[in-house]
Amino acid sequence: MSMTGMIEILQKQLNLYERLLVCEEEKKPLILANEVVKLNVLTQKEKLLTAQVDELETNRLLMTARHFKELGFRNRSGILSDLIKSVNHPEEKRQLMEMHESLTRVLTRLKQINEENQMLIQQSLDFVNFSISLMVEDPNEDVTYQHPMSTNYGNKRNWYDSRA
Repeated sequence: MSMTGMIEILQKQLNLYERLLVCEEEKKPLILANEVVKLNVLTQKEKLLTAQVDELETNRLLMTARHFKELGFRNRSGILSDLIKSVNHPEEKRQLMEMHESLTRVLTRLKQINEENQMLIQQSLDFVNFSISLMVEDPNEDVTYQHPMSTNYGNKRNWYDSRA
């Protein structure tokens, strides 16, 4: 079986992953600037790219299964390195190895940037929760003792109604 179709699919996947990488890199300044609308648009774009990647991945797995079936193997994984080991043509093997290295590099960077963005979002959420808790809590509460018979005892004033 010729690996030309497989190499084409891998190249398309690489292109889509590189586009996803650009989207992830564009997210960081949007997160820092709290540009929620632009961030949402970018997220929708990512969803479309991810759907295309999923479709290509399904096709790649089917082609890999077909290749192993032709070789007489059953229940082989769809791992690209296993496919590379099974190819005998030197040029196809070289191209597959190059694609494997490129995909690994891009996916590693994509994962790293995604983790950084998740951390920034978590920090933003923590700050928002902290700010809300400062508005809800009475600053004098638990700081000084109030006698139960005093007129202000039990009169707590919340600046923020959490029921809203």
